[in-house]
Amino acid sequence: MKDARRASIWFIALIAVIVAGDRLLSWTLSRVLVRSQFRYSRLYRGGIDAQVLILGDSRGVHSFYVPAIEELTRLRAFNASYNSMSMRIAEAVLMDYLDRNRAPQLAIIEVTSVAFEGELTSELRTYAEFSPRLSVLYDEAHPSAAIAGRAFHLLNLNSGFYLEALHYMRRSDQDWINHSAMPPELRNVAPAQWQLPTPSNLAALNRMIAALRSRGVEVRLVLAPYRPAPSNMADFAQIVGRSSGLPVWNYSGAVTDPEEFADTVHLNEHGSRALLAMMKRDGLFGMTEHPPRF
Repeated sequence: MKDARRASIWFIALIAVIVAGDRLLSWTLSRVLVRSQFRYSRLYRGGIDAQVLILGDSRGVHSFYVPAIEELTRLRAFNASYNSMSMRIAEAVLMDYLDRNRAPQLAIIEVTSVAFEGELTSELRTYAEFSPRLSVLYDEAHPSAAIAGRAFHLLNLNSGFYLEALHYMRRSDQDWINHSAMPPELRNVAPAQWQLPTPSNLAALNRMIAALRSRGVEVRLVLAPYRPAPSNMADFAQIVGRSSGLPVWNYSGAVTDPEEFADTVHLNEHGSRALLAMMKRDGLFGMTEHPPRF
């Protein structure tokens, strides 16, 4: 009996040490996380004062090259896009951005992601302790892993995002862009049909627009270039425009040079600069209203 009791005491002590160690180490690593210059570390740290905010999936990342935007417009820009970001995830990120940072004057949303659910929730769990909205999305998509993460906090930091945060600890990630040109085997592919928007993502987009406009932010909905442009892009833009009540700036076929693409759906730096010049020409970056800034 004494041996069993002693073993039980040691077992309880071991569990206590493991839990305490998990909490202490995860707290320490989280403090490192929010000091990074990685886009989501900056977002949750707060204090961003961008005039132009960009949201979208990987096409939002590689179509809107922040250094070029700032050179062309003399406006401060922040790109919160990321690969595989669905519009539902973008909604959570946007609302967290507005809670912690000054509202921009202009928000540009690359709307391709209204067609996909994406897999980014598994990465954004890294920031779930800072965002109840991300926690809800992660719980919904990964219920078992979410329970494990609440028991052992270090599991939430075991992610590619944490490695990204370490990589960008001392430099900004806002110059992230493709530099390679489209390989020869992709240059003669035939136009395809693009997947149409899902109701849940359209609803999320509409809530985002309402939240931005309630804060006096102008909103631009954009379709960035493809090569070749899918054959149903006009229908896609019409569905989004009809649902949102806003025009869609359809640049899906505006860039045609394969040297300005990294692949069939992503521009490289040269392509992004060409697109941004067109957008400036067309007045996309012009604001008809200028909310007061204090």
